[in-house]
This record gives sequence, C-alpha cells and structure tokens, in this order.
Amino acid sequence: MRAYPLVIAAVLALLCTAAHAGCPSSVNTELTLGGSTLCVFIEDDALAKRQPILRTWIDRSAHIVAAYYGKFPAPLVVIRLRGREGSGVSGGRTTNYSGLMIQMRVGRETTAEALAADWVLVHEMVHLALPEVGDSHLWLAEGLAVYVEGIARAQFGNRDAADVWAEDRRSMPLGLPRAGEGGVDQPLSWGRTYWGGALYCLQADIAIREQTANRVGLQTALRAILKETGGYGFDRDIAEVLRIGDRATGTHVMYDLYQRIRATPQTADLDSMWTSLGVPNDPKTQAFDDRAPLAAIRAAITAPPNEGLPRS
Repeated sequence: MRAYPLVIAAVLALLCTAAHAGCPSSVNTELTLGGSTLCVFIEDDALAKRQPILRTWIDRSAHIVAAYYGKFPAPLVVIRLRGREGSGVSGGRTTNYSGLMIQMRVGRETTAEALAADWVLVHEMVHLALPEVGDSHLWLAEGLAVYVEGIARAQFGNRDAADVWAEDRRSMPLGLPRAGEGGVDQPLSWGRTYWGGALYCLQADIAIREQTANRVGLQTALRAILKETGGYGFDRDIAEVLRIGDRATGTHVMYDLYQRIRATPQTADLDSMWTSLGVPNDPKTQAFDDRAPLAAIRAAITAPPNEGLPRS
C-alpha cells in the first residue's frame, strides 16, 4: 500500500542524512544490492532477536524485485520493522514523504518459513518502481503491485506459477465494475482499486504480447518506466508514464486501454480470457491447457526473462 504518512521528526532527519551518506549509524542492519542501499530499523527488542531471518527475508524480497525490473527500483530506502504478537507479516506501507520508506509489521514469533512465503514486502517494494501519479490513479499503483508481486515471485522461483494463476482466477472478478460504478479514475472500491488495477495489468500484458508475437510484455514496459522516471520518488502525469511504457514495447496498448476505462466502466469477459490462456478452473489441482490459443503467452508471463520465447 502506498501512502503519505505522518513520520516522526527524528526519522525524517535520518532519511535526509541517509539520502546522501548511506545508512545512519543507528541502523540495525544495512543491505546493498547493486547500487542500492536498504537501511533497516527494527523497532522492537523481541523482533530484533530474529535479525538473521529478517535480513534473509528482506534480501530475498529485494532480489526478487530487482530481477523483475533489471535493478532494484530505488537507490536508497528505509525499512522500518515494527513488532506485533504472533507470526508472519500483517501489513505494509510505502511512503515518499521526505525520502522513500517502507513500514512493516512483523510477528515477534515469526519463522523463516513464514517469511519465505511472504508476499507483502515484495508488494511494497514494487511500489518503488512507479512514479507518483496522483491519488485518482491509485488503481494503477496498487494494481501493479498486486500483479507484479505474483509474477516476480514466480519468475524467481519463490512462488509456484499455478498458485499465481489460481489467485488471479479467484480474485480478478473483484476488480469488475458493479452497477452504478464508473471508470477507474473515479472513486473506487477496494476490489476495483487492487484487483481492477491488476486486471488492467493482465489485459495489457496479454495485448502487448499478442501485438509483438510474444517478444515483449508488460515487464519490458515497466522496466522502461522505471528507467525514464526514476520511480516513486518523482511525480509524473499518468499519460506520460503509460506512453513511456508503450514506446518501449512499440505498441499503444497501455495508453489506449487506459483511455477506454478511465471514465467508462468496462466489464471484461474473464471466462473467455481464462479459456484462451489455458487456465483451468483450479490451477492448483487441474492441468493447464497447453493447446489453448494464448497458452504460450501464459507460460511466457511467469517464465524468467531469459527463458521461454524470445523477449527482445
């Protein structure tokens, strides 16, 4: 989830210092990835005792996102971990107020196994790759994070592709407009924001691949958007952002699809889409249809960029 937080003055001072000098000395742990630095503050004594597995979790999540985008999407980000009762991760928040920050709540009894299955931190890190496009376009920011999280983890081997498609098939209907709802730039329900945005991403990914003989997809567009805009630390107009993605793929898919849905609700034929992709009713227990018209596109979406069909 992306937001503008109320951040305490001391942390803001640390961020301003860190932006030019790396992590402050009070940091619990510092991770580097390529040219990026992650400053981790653990704000709970009991949670700090699990620092080794927390470091592994953060490092793995950062590598998942870096592999998808070709690099980690921010030169420096502060990660604040707050403790809670129990195990696992209960939520996250990404902000760009006086510096990039990800705030997470983690169980004091969390295990390495629970963190290995976590999706929340990857979701939050994906937010770093899209510039600020305004509150009326939150559907794009959240939808991208929902969509890319599953794809990136599947490409990295951290999540089974069947599980990704099972969740998409189960949850994409939440993104369809209900009676009386308007286009995506109007106030939206939770489902339209998160899963309606994810549906836009899937439709764009499919259309780009159809128009380019499966050579490139949404991943190519998102890498270009990050490269040209600098990500969440910068403000950009949504139309400009989508046109950057379209130039990278040699299509007009992202902008044209947005124009169709921005003011007018569009109901996608999900059943037809799943059939064309060869996605069964229950991908966890049923085989994919590799003879389906878009089966090669389905396989290419979750395959690492250097595997499967050519992508450049």
